[in-house]
Amino acid sequence: MTTLVIDIGNTSTSVGYYRAGEVDGVGRCPSRFAEEQEVLDLITVKPVEHVVIASVVPPVNERWMDTLRKAGLPDPLFVTHKVKLGVSVDYPSPERIGADRLANAAAAARCFGMPSVVCDFGTALTFDVLNAERGYVGGIICPGLPLMFDYLAEKTALLPHVAPAKTDAVVGRNTEQAMQIGALLGYRGMVREILTALRRDLAAPDLPVCCTGGYAGWIFEGWDVDAIIDPQLTLKGLGIIGELNF
Repeated sequence: MTTLVIDIGNTSTSVGYYRAGEVDGVGRCPSRFAEEQEVLDLITVKPVEHVVIASVVPPVNERWMDTLRKAGLPDPLFVTHKVKLGVSVDYPSPERIGADRLANAAAAARCFGMPSVVCDFGTALTFDVLNAERGYVGGIICPGLPLMFDYLAEKTALLPHVAPAKTDAVVGRNTEQAMQIGALLGYRGMVREILTALRRDLAAPDLPVCCTGGYAGWIFEGWDVDAIIDPQLTLKGLGIIGELNF
């Protein structure tokens, strides 16, 4: 069974093809795409039996469904807490959990077991926590790296817009480098402190940590914190949800 998996994020959308635990044919486009053809080129790479979507941008869902219909594809399964996830959900308002976070939980439960934690480095940085007895119990949400840089540029008169970049320096010799060091070291400090607290709270000193999202590799490259980097984790989770529901 091949499943078209679509992760509609705040800024961009990832599309891939899931089969037997693997994802290939991955492409990206804006979530609010200008031309349908840029989506059609991604969703018609190979024939599929099913479509599974995680969307955190409800206003674009109908347009995506229209485009799927034009491509002759099956009606999609939209991920919510009501579908089979392969992990129980112990959360006061489960309808408020982002579909991408549920997909991450499904992938973590299948691939790493419980307890475990998923760090998703996107527009926001999220930590999704799986408890050994209760399943998905919640998480932590922090500003993402793009928001950090955008906020500095927008709220100060002299700081420029910069992008994350690797540097071995500890003291910046120009404004751009100083901002990049602050982002890297500051983010690492935040992530380390959160993971330390989670290990203590879950009584799991060897807590499996899986990281996904566009900035995961940038943060963890050459760092002494153990983590599994899987850029396709969310799409894998969507494929796993498809296996459980079709």
